[in-house]
Amino acid sequence: MSSLILLALGVVVLSGILSMVEASLFSYPITKARLAAQKGSKAAKIALEVREKPFRTIATFVILSTTVSTVGSVLVGSYAASIFSSRGVGIFSASEILPKNIGERWSYIVFPIAAVPLRWLSIFLGPFVKIFEIIAKPVTTGASPFMTSEEEIALLTRVGASEGTIKPQEAEMIQRVFKLNDITAGDMMTPKLFADFIDGSKALKEISGFIKSAKHSRFPVYEGDTNNIVGIVHQRDLFSEVIAGGLDKKVSEYAREAMIVPESRLADDLLRDFQEKRSHLAVVVSDYGNVVGVVGLEDVLEELVGEIIDEKDVAPELIKRVSKSEIIAHGQTRIAQVNHFFNTEVKSHKTVNGFLLEKFGKIPEKNEKLEIAGLVFHAEEVGPRQIDRVRIVKI
Repeated sequence: MSSLILLALGVVVLSGILSMVEASLFSYPITKARLAAQKGSKAAKIALEVREKPFRTIATFVILSTTVSTVGSVLVGSYAASIFSSRGVGIFSASEILPKNIGERWSYIVFPIAAVPLRWLSIFLGPFVKIFEIIAKPVTTGASPFMTSEEEIALLTRVGASEGTIKPQEAEMIQRVFKLNDITAGDMMTPKLFADFIDGSKALKEISGFIKSAKHSRFPVYEGDTNNIVGIVHQRDLFSEVIAGGLDKKVSEYAREAMIVPESRLADDLLRDFQEKRSHLAVVVSDYGNVVGVVGLEDVLEELVGEIIDEKDVAPELIKRVSKSEIIAHGQTRIAQVNHFFNTEVKSHKTVNGFLLEKFGKIPEKNEKLEIAGLVFHAEEVGPRQIDRVRIVKI
């Protein structure tokens, strides 16, 4: 009887070890394994190899568990039930529950140790594993259950920020990176109506005043029609020639090759375009080949780090595009320009400042807002006598 008891205990211990290793397989953090493997840990490399082939490992577990439970039940099942009674049930339950908890809690220790024998066992049981793979192939075809999705990484980022593992601004930037493949050039561009184009046939002396007062450093150059873009010119190149006395030369002589992109070009692809072509400005065209606006490297970077605003961005009569449905405008910008931008019909001939003062009936508090005609006006910067900067959102 003692030999049967020892055999039964052996089955219990072996079953517990299998349960512990199985739990450690599903709990073992694959990201930490990759980091450890990159640092030269041989155990981590083997664990990673086994972890990234889950079906083969699971099939090995099934074979081993089936063998242990079958042999155990045949050899000691009936006798153990009669001897251990209800206490035996508790022992066999503990052989599953306790090891699984240990395997889950200490997976980063348990699994690397178990990975070596597991790999050899999967090779030894290869023919049986292959049969399982053939049988299960119709229902297991597809992505690995251990693959990390974009949504999971985003969730881990939020959790890391809430727990203080990473900084909030770092988490925000990671979230923004994932949004780049959902934002198009059309969403980020400055519409044609608000962009500055230069006629390439004009002499420098004809546009010298414009060059000096220009709010941007790069401009699309056209000939005949603004849909016929012949290049991009840099403000400093024109300045240099004006200073050198070349006032009779044409603007087109200083134009560099223009980067043309469709409205549908995604932000992450556009960022690579700017890097590869060493450009900072692109002309955006519609499906029909018509110029609809311009988009700059800064526009893409703002999607990553947030708004980059300087004093020129909110100068009078200038609108700063934040997104397709949001802008920042100087208080002296005309309501008519806002209507052009959003294709709205706010009835007023006044400036944004004058319009809001009339509606509020006073100088508003900072961040005070007003909703009218499908637009929400946020007073972002307020001086003692006027509203200096307004954020406008189309709802």
